Amino acid sequence: MKKLTASVLLVVVSSSMALVNAQNRKNDTIGKTVEIEEVVFVQPITGRIKVKDEVTTAQQVISNEQLKVASNPNAISAIAGKASGVRINQTNNSVNSSQSIVIRTPNTITGNTEALVVIDNVISTATVLSQLPPDLIETVNIIKGAGGAALYGPQGVNGVVVVTTKKGTASGRVRINFNSAVDFESVAFLPKRQRIYGQGWYGDKIHVENGAWGPAFNDPNFAGTMQPYGIPLYDANGNGAIDVNPNSSVPAGDEAGSIMSAFAPYGKDNIKDFFKTGTIFQNTLTISTGSRDGYFGMNIGSLEKEFVVPGDKVSRYSVLLKGGAKIDKWSFDGQVNYIRNKSTEADATIYHDLLQSSADTPIEKFKDYGDNGYAWNIYYTSPYYRLKHVRGNSLRNYFNIIAGVGYDFNDHIKLTYRGNINFTSLESSSFNNGFVAPAIYNGIVNDIQSNYFESTSTSQRYYGDLLLNANYDIATDLNLDVTLGHNFQDFRTKNNQAGGTGLVIPGLYTISNLSSPAQPSTLANNRSHNNVHALLANVDLSYKKYLFLNLTGRYEMNSLLVQKQYSNKFDYFFPSASVSFIPTKAFDFGGNVLNFLKITGAIEGTAGTGPIGAYNLDPVAVIGAGYPYASSGYISYVPQTTIYDVNLKPQKVSKAEVGLSFGLFKDRITFDGAVFQTKTTDLITFQQTSTSSGVNGQWSNVGDLEGKGIEMNLNLVPIKTKDVRWDIGANFTSAYTKVKKLADGAKEIALLSNSYSGLFAIEGERLNVIKGTTYVRDTQGNIVVDAITGLPKVDSQLKVLGNTTPKYILGFTTTLKVKGFTLSATADYRTGHKFFSGTKNSMAFSGQLEESAAFDRTQAYIIPNSVYLQNGAYVANTSVPIYATTYNNPSDPNYNPTLAASEYYGGALYNQVGENFVLDASAFKIREIGLSYTFDKSLLGNSRINELTIGVQARNPFVKFAKENRNYDDPETSYQGDGAYSGYISSGAVQYPNLRTFGGNISITF
Repeated sequence: MKKLTASVLLVVVSSSMALVNAQNRKNDTIGKTVEIEEVVFVQPITGRIKVKDEVTTAQQVISNEQLKVASNPNAISAIAGKASGVRINQTNNSVNSSQSIVIRTPNTITGNTEALVVIDNVISTATVLSQLPPDLIETVNIIKGAGGAALYGPQGVNGVVVVTTKKGTASGRVRINFNSAVDFESVAFLPKRQRIYGQGWYGDKIHVENGAWGPAFNDPNFAGTMQPYGIPLYDANGNGAIDVNPNSSVPAGDEAGSIMSAFAPYGKDNIKDFFKTGTIFQNTLTISTGSRDGYFGMNIGSLEKEFVVPGDKVSRYSVLLKGGAKIDKWSFDGQVNYIRNKSTEADATIYHDLLQSSADTPIEKFKDYGDNGYAWNIYYTSPYYRLKHVRGNSLRNYFNIIAGVGYDFNDHIKLTYRGNINFTSLESSSFNNGFVAPAIYNGIVNDIQSNYFESTSTSQRYYGDLLLNANYDIATDLNLDVTLGHNFQDFRTKNNQAGGTGLVIPGLYTISNLSSPAQPSTLANNRSHNNVHALLANVDLSYKKYLFLNLTGRYEMNSLLVQKQYSNKFDYFFPSASVSFIPTKAFDFGGNVLNFLKITGAIEGTAGTGPIGAYNLDPVAVIGAGYPYASSGYISYVPQTTIYDVNLKPQKVSKAEVGLSFGLFKDRITFDGAVFQTKTTDLITFQQTSTSSGVNGQWSNVGDLEGKGIEMNLNLVPIKTKDVRWDIGANFTSAYTKVKKLADGAKEIALLSNSYSGLFAIEGERLNVIKGTTYVRDTQGNIVVDAITGLPKVDSQLKVLGNTTPKYILGFTTTLKVKGFTLSATADYRTGHKFFSGTKNSMAFSGQLEESAAFDRTQAYIIPNSVYLQNGAYVANTSVPIYATTYNNPSDPNYNPTLAASEYYGGALYNQVGENFVLDASAFKIREIGLSYTFDKSLLGNSRINELTIGVQARNPFVKFAKENRNYDDPETSYQGDGAYSGYISSGAVQYPNLRTFGGNISITF
């Protein structure tokens, strides 16, 4: 990985040298495209457009051109690697993928850590942004730190992603644009598995086992022979029963009825054969027109995606209508957006079960037997059965309406109101058709219970801003822009679920067709309602266009923090102040060498609600669980056992930052950087209590956090001529959050944990800490084993094994334009952190790990580099194998070295030692590559085509992990798809493998 880092840095340095040479060229005549001062920033809530000079906080803009480099259908994924201080993680890699957006450092340990998403100046969600066609997006303005997002109050405490969609043109002409792209997806990589030993257990070829503890492929008793795999498909010996021997290779009589295959690794990768090549078809049609007095735009988009998992697919359609007009002193704006997303997907645990299959299992040969509940083993249901008979379907409809009206009292004072209502409905269902093992199976497998569940959830949000703006030159060279306003938000949700087990009529998916409907009280049936009122003020002062001051304040009342029983009503004030100074303009120095220099500073003091949901502060009755409630068959309510401190206060987060920006050689080199600090006090955390108290625990204000970091963006233009332009960008981030204090008497809090590993918040440590059990070692680092059994000694106390937050993130972008050709690429490198690989953990059990085949399983296994205590001193272990007193004792009739190895790796030893699965999370990724050609107008002749561009693209074409991560997991993924626990992948992970995509695109403008 060090070589990778050096390579990236070498490109930056060499580009800098090329820049110096480029300065001496006489043909440096290319016209400006998007110079640094022309990039515009959208101010939160007020919607005021600012150029870079006026921006007083750390912000970064990503243009439509940057988003569309590789025709990524997901705008969030298209941001990855392009901005400092921003981490985009793939939290779910299914056909309905999801991503998390984390800006800088987390401000809490138990609440939301993701950035707020704002689309067209209205609060939205990351889900909506991920489904918004990138063609619709004009810019993405990432507001990172202090001051920039204070007008959003606690909702903006984690930073804000401000998305602006395209409007109509101002030319008065109708403009029509059509974009189309097709992509082909395939599995990028799979975990490295051993290919030395085949299906079976304890060294024997057992054809209904799920593990790879069978004989070696070069075993003379099996090598080159045709062997049975899986449950026989028919009664081969005609005795009226299907007979198998689940404990040895001794024939049971029906082996000839099984699928036969050579005892050798099946193809290059039998698991990869299960997946297919997926396809993505995207089309967008945009029609726009406008003039000085009005505009209109319409965008229609479609996406058809067939996933790499057979049968999984998504159909998405979207319509966006935008229009505005100015009539005398009145102005009107409005938009309607509709997104329909329909999907079907199989049970995601398929991937986990596939990884349990030995390298010789002919997986694809079972494709035609999808109605059989079981395939090549009797322990896991067949993946082909699940593709067909276990599925989930969803239909999501999203409606969004924004309307705004403004009145200009004069040239300086304007009153506007912007109202938004959005409505989301999600209809989902899931079924398992069930499988009744035929009597002929003779009880060798269990029946699969059929079930059906359906749910409907709706969410509705109203968002409204009433704003009064005044803009005056109050003195010579001194401009004052003031906005006063009121913000109101109302949020409602409702969930209804029904279902149960036992489909009476197969294939009829209705609640009335269930023989055992579930009690509604056991399902997700709930509703919630909360609202926010806020008064806000924004003041912008500018002096001679080189000194800028921004002051904001928000006074908010949030219903989430109202404790009715104590008459406690929380309201709070969010102030911020930021300033920028441009000395190159103030003192007129620098010339063409230092053409731009800006210094910024910002502070913000805010309060946030913390991990508090609707009605959390009101005591409610909950349904009693366990004896005697559950066993009685009746519903009984008991008081809740999780309570909140009656004096609970909102978390308080304060921020400060200092920034520096400069441009050299007429912006041929530009730099933006900032150092920042955040502090969280009154941290809301959960305190466990003794069960004798009658409650499980209490949410209280305990603990303090402190975050620090530095971020930098360097952009170079080493070549800029009439026909050639080369842009290079590099960004760097180093940030962390440290736990300064926890509850009195508590030094750590478990965020999630089991007996051998977990994620923790620990006083004095950085968030989040991975802890796990470890081997006992001597001073030289050798594993200490028992002198009699040969088994390693394990320290059952969890120890700190690493941190999940990267110490350093380096991003790299480049765009080379040569006449009509454009080549662009994005890459990033993350290092200095660890992750827990649940995939490696689960592979240990079934004998798939390469290290479990790095020795001769037929011989006694001695732990490498182990020692044991003898006469008070540690001596090298050369003679005591594992389980020396049982399986490895030649005089014992149970002597079986392979049995010992399988017990060690698959039992309660190796896979219960956390340190075995905490790996270096360093990763280098080429995120995107795009190559396009735009035809010169002269080549288009007299056609009505104004612009024609064709291109090819690749997404995630290359990934390199740390050596110890044998493609087990992508460190970006997270615990069961939860973005809050990135860096910890559970052993039953439902994540699919990473994908790589190649395709082509065309864009036509009339």
